[in-house]
Amino acid sequence: MLLLSAPSPTRRSRRERLARLERPLLLAGLALITLHLLDLSFSGADTRPFALLAIVALPAAWAALQPRVTRPTRVALGVVVGLLAFGFGTVSHGLHSVLLGPDATDVTGVLFLVGGLALIGSAVAATAAPLGERRSLRWLRWAAWPVGAFATLALVIMPLANALMITHAPRWPIAEEKLDVAHQEVRIPADGRDLSAWYVPSRNGVAALLVHGSGGSRGRTVAHARMLARNGYGVLALDLPGNGESDGHSNGLGDNAQPAVDAALGWLDRRSDVDQIAGYGLSLGAEVLLEAAARDQRLRAVVADGATRPEDGSRVQPPAALDGLVQDLGLAASRAVAGTRPAPSLFGLMPRIAPRPVLLIASSGFPVEIAANREYARAGGPTTELMELRGVGHTRGLKRRPAAYESRTIGFLDRALEVRN
Repeated sequence: MLLLSAPSPTRRSRRERLARLERPLLLAGLALITLHLLDLSFSGADTRPFALLAIVALPAAWAALQPRVTRPTRVALGVVVGLLAFGFGTVSHGLHSVLLGPDATDVTGVLFLVGGLALIGSAVAATAAPLGERRSLRWLRWAAWPVGAFATLALVIMPLANALMITHAPRWPIAEEKLDVAHQEVRIPADGRDLSAWYVPSRNGVAALLVHGSGGSRGRTVAHARMLARNGYGVLALDLPGNGESDGHSNGLGDNAQPAVDAALGWLDRRSDVDQIAGYGLSLGAEVLLEAAARDQRLRAVVADGATRPEDGSRVQPPAALDGLVQDLGLAASRAVAGTRPAPSLFGLMPRIAPRPVLLIASSGFPVEIAANREYARAGGPTTELMELRGVGHTRGLKRRPAAYESRTIGFLDRALEVRN
C-alpha cells in the first residue's frame, strides 16, 4: 500500500509565507498600473470624468473581489494583465529610458512595467494559497469558469490589450545611416515638446511631408523617402508624438496627431527651398494627412497609401456582432486611456480637400481597405484618384511592385504640382 507523506512543517511555512505576499503584490501592482493609466488620460486634450472613473473603478473592483475569487482565476488574471503591463511598459518606456534616455513621459511608464511584474508576482504567490471554496460548491464554480473566462477575455482583456497597443508604440533608436540619402536630422517644436524628423532638401521646389503608420517611426519610411528624393522632391520624414524619437505620448488612432502635422507644415513653409508642400502618408499617416488637408490649404496634394479609419471600415463592412462589440470597447478604452476624442470620419472630410488632387492607394492586405477607399474616392470627387493593388499586403506596394508604384505616385505628384524634373 502506497503511503503519501504530509508536507513537512518547513515546506508548509514557506508556502504560507509566499501566499501572504499575494495581496500586497496585487495592491502594489494595481496601484502602479492605475497611476500610469491616469497619467496618460490626464495628458490628453479631452480627458473625461467617466473615463477617469472607469480607470480607477476596475482595479478597485479587482482588489475588492480578490478574496472571493477562485485561485485559478487569480493566477490567470495576474499573469495575463501583468504580462500586458510589463510587455507594453518595457517596449514603450523601459527601452526608451535605457537606449535614448528617459523623459517625463517615462516616469509612470517605468512604474507601469514594475506594476506588471508585481501582478505576475501576485499570481505566483496565489499558487501557494489554499483553494478556499467548499467542496460542495467547487463543481459549480468550475462549470461557470469557462463562461466567466470568455466574458472577461472579450469584454475586459482584449479591449485593454487594444488600448495599450494603441497608446504604447515601441521606442527604438533610429540609426542615421538607415537613410542613405544626404539629409539632416531636425527637431521641430510642437505643443511644448519636440518632434524628431529627417529632412532631405528639395531640388524641384516641392517637399513632401512623409508620415509613418501606427506604431511605426520615420525609420519605416526609408524606401518611400529614397523614392521621393531620387525624383527631386524634398522629404520631411516625421516621427509622430511618442513614436520614434519624438517626445510625447503615442496614439495609434491619430487622435492627437494634428498639432504635430501643423508644426511640421509650418517648418516646411519657412524653408527657402520649398515653394509647395505635398503630403505622403502610410496607413495611419495617410489618414492623418487627409484630415490635415481638409482644413489646411498648405497641403497642395496628398498621396494616401492604406488609409482606413476603424469606424469607416465598420461602416462599409459591418463586422459580426461580437467582433463589433469587442472593437467598439477597444476603441472606447483607447480613448479613455489616451484622453482623446475620436478623429473625424474621412467620408465627411474628403469633399473639403477638393479640388486639390488626392491619390488613394488601397491594397488587399486588409479585407475592408479597398472597399473603404472606393467610398473615399467617391466622396472626394473627380480630383481624387484610386490605385487598387490586388495581392499586395497593407502599404507594401513599393516593395512588391516598385516600378509601377513609383511611376504612378511620382507621376501623380509631378502632374498635380506641375513639376518639371
